[in-house]
Amino acid sequence: MAGWGKAGVRLTPSQAAWRASQRRERRAARDAELEAVHRAWREGRVIPDSITTALNLHGLYGPQVDEACGAREPDVDKWEAGELYPTWEQLLLLAELCGVTPRFFVVSHGRLDPRTTSLRFHHPDGNQPLAEPVLFYRRDVVEETVGREAAP
Repeated sequence: MAGWGKAGVRLTPSQAAWRASQRRERRAARDAELEAVHRAWREGRVIPDSITTALNLHGLYGPQVDEACGAREPDVDKWEAGELYPTWEQLLLLAELCGVTPRFFVVSHGRLDPRTTSLRFHHPDGNQPLAEPVLFYRRDVVEETVGREAAP
């Protein structure tokens, strides 16, 4: 199948083959990244604060988030607090809900401190100390979820 190029011009067989190879390479790269993130998830490297960051960036909160992620209220709050580890499927649903790749949750994004920006002038408590971000899950919390998914 030759396919179509710009302005409705039919691709030559070599152009079509090149496009197909590019699609295969992109798919292989996506699959490799997803496998790397899955490995990181199994190793407990999801960062609770990255979940909080993704939810905050998109203004997502409330029981509808739990429902969209295949979880029960207050599971997502517990994910953010580092008290409950999301399943792989829940992490994929969360990524889709937030419009990010699953990799977003295994990478630290740093934390914007409003006290060091002009945001401090727009909030009455702008000089109050921020809560410390939750940066990891305890090993037993991870093993409870990962072990349950690995069980037959």
